[in-house]
Amino acid sequence: MRRVHPTAVVDPAAKLAGDVVVGPYSVVGDGVELDEGVEIGSHVVLTGPTRIGARTRIFPFCVIGGEPQVQGVEGRSWLRIGRDNVIREYTSIHCGTPSEGGGTRIGDGNFLLNNVHVAHDCRLGSHCVMTSFAALAGHVEVLDHAVLGARSGVHQFCRVGESSFIGGGTRLSKDAPPFGRVMGERARFAGVNTLGLERRGFSAERVADIKHAYHLLFQSRLRLEPALLRVEAECGEVPEVARLLGFFRSSMRGVTRP
Repeated sequence: MRRVHPTAVVDPAAKLAGDVVVGPYSVVGDGVELDEGVEIGSHVVLTGPTRIGARTRIFPFCVIGGEPQVQGVEGRSWLRIGRDNVIREYTSIHCGTPSEGGGTRIGDGNFLLNNVHVAHDCRLGSHCVMTSFAALAGHVEVLDHAVLGARSGVHQFCRVGESSFIGGGTRLSKDAPPFGRVMGERARFAGVNTLGLERRGFSAERVADIKHAYHLLFQSRLRLEPALLRVEAECGEVPEVARLLGFFRSSMRGVTRP
């Protein structure tokens, strides 16, 4: 059964599933769609066009679906948030910019801690963790199972690779490579994210393949393209290594190195 607190303000054009919960003093605007089982805490502001997937929980004082923070840009495109996300206090997530023709998208099963910021036109995958005060500038892409430490910041148009770990306070201005750890105010590659891979159920052999790939890339003293070709020849048949190679070859800003 739908439960909307008497003090909440819900626009008549908003679409709420039958078992949605909206807490005291929250605002649900025109163009907002809440799927089944969504829980909105108190003092939350939701504006559209925004759709929030099933069973996502949003805690007090979040602002979701706001206009992009871009000078000279008026209006917004859209925001899509998937299922089973947890979005903690004071988080802000913005819609995309209309001129780009896209929007902001968040996948399933993510955990966003307090005071996180996701800017316009970002793509956040599934099963990611953004720790307190972590922030994504515009057009950032974060792939599945990534973890961003407290107070880390990602420069616009950067990518954060699959199962990577970004240390607390890191300032990332180049792509963070998949399956790796990136740390420091001047971000540096600090090794393979072994713990994260073990938690995902990767076998010791698969972790060894990834470590071997990075050994060739960063310690063989080869230039990047010859190193990529050698990785491809020696372990390119491993699916995770194949994805790693694709990530490096598609990088536009360069990849963070040791």
